[in-house]
Amino acid sequence: MKKRKQAVTVLALAVLTIVPVFCQERPEPDQKYEIEFTNVVDTTKGFGAFGNFPAINNQGQIAFTAVQNGVGAGVFLVPLPSEKVTTIATVSDGMTFFDDSVAINSAGVVAFAATTTANSLAIFKGDGASRTLIADSIANGLIKLGLGAPSINAAGTVAFSAVLAQRGSPAAVLTSNGGPLKAVVSTSASGFTSFQNVAINNAGTVVFPASLSDGSIGVFTASNTLVDIVDTKSHPEIDLFGDPVINNTGTIADFASVLPFDAPEIFTGSARGITLRNNPANPPFKNLEHPSLNNRNAVAFSAIPSFVGDTSPMGIFLEVSGGQSLIPVVRPGDKLFGSTVDHVDLGRFALNDRFQMAFSYTLTDGRSGVAVAAFDGESEGEDKSR
Repeated sequence: MKKRKQAVTVLALAVLTIVPVFCQERPEPDQKYEIEFTNVVDTTKGFGAFGNFPAINNQGQIAFTAVQNGVGAGVFLVPLPSEKVTTIATVSDGMTFFDDSVAINSAGVVAFAATTTANSLAIFKGDGASRTLIADSIANGLIKLGLGAPSINAAGTVAFSAVLAQRGSPAAVLTSNGGPLKAVVSTSASGFTSFQNVAINNAGTVVFPASLSDGSIGVFTASNTLVDIVDTKSHPEIDLFGDPVINNTGTIADFASVLPFDAPEIFTGSARGITLRNNPANPPFKNLEHPSLNNRNAVAFSAIPSFVGDTSPMGIFLEVSGGQSLIPVVRPGDKLFGSTVDHVDLGRFALNDRFQMAFSYTLTDGRSGVAVAAFDGESEGEDKSR
């Protein structure tokens, strides 16, 4: 049975700023192009209660959390263009709840967090054939509610933030490949005081947002050296950062809330400086999710409602020019798979180098599921027929 596919033509918004980046196609002002949608799995195929943040790798393998009929909650993987579902882990494996922030590497190894029957919170990695425990809040002396979402690189190294169950509740950014936990950075009286969710690239460089003892906050990278990418001391107009990502060239992407009106901005950056990827006044978003970033420096993100009745622009957007030329990918009210979009969401590891975006959706006819949007038809070389 072939997946339901849909191709639509959209119009690029005017380019405000051009910064050289490495991408397959740079949309010119008023350029028309196609975005193709492929339905990966939905509620008509024995699944429900999908997590918000599916992940995709360059091979087109999509990892997601869901509840499978007759099986229960779990983490699953589907490789495009196949519809074959691989089970990574379910409640039958001694787990009771799965966090929806999954990550996947180029080998199809999925990193995920789950609550265990021992009432601990644990991080695992697995490919459906084997599974490796990375960290367990009880066994490793970590505070359950302080265990962050995992990221994974090509070598299978998993990075995450954690709060230690020790006096004073010190925190750290940790990595592991299944052996002992390694602290990349830790809190101290004169340095970092807390961390948010982190990400790791194939070179082993970790990006993390942190609060400092002087009251400032910033986004940093750590490998052999510690690099301050951006902080509120040099940018006092920023009052918070989201959860970042990092690509294999060392470029990071994140979300920042900018004073005086907490205008949300997506930015990319490195030690050389940062580049804004949306104009907060056009369109005037109320709230943005953390962005996803590929190795061609394109970013994708979702705009989400701040409150019931929020009428600000919503949906998934893509920026490939290196400036502020937002491409609307899919939004509430759009036609999709024979119905109308009610809600869409996209996570940190949802955009691959082929400009495929994995996202979760809910339609007005009651269906929900996981789909892939392919910019300029980059979807396994298939045709663009509906």
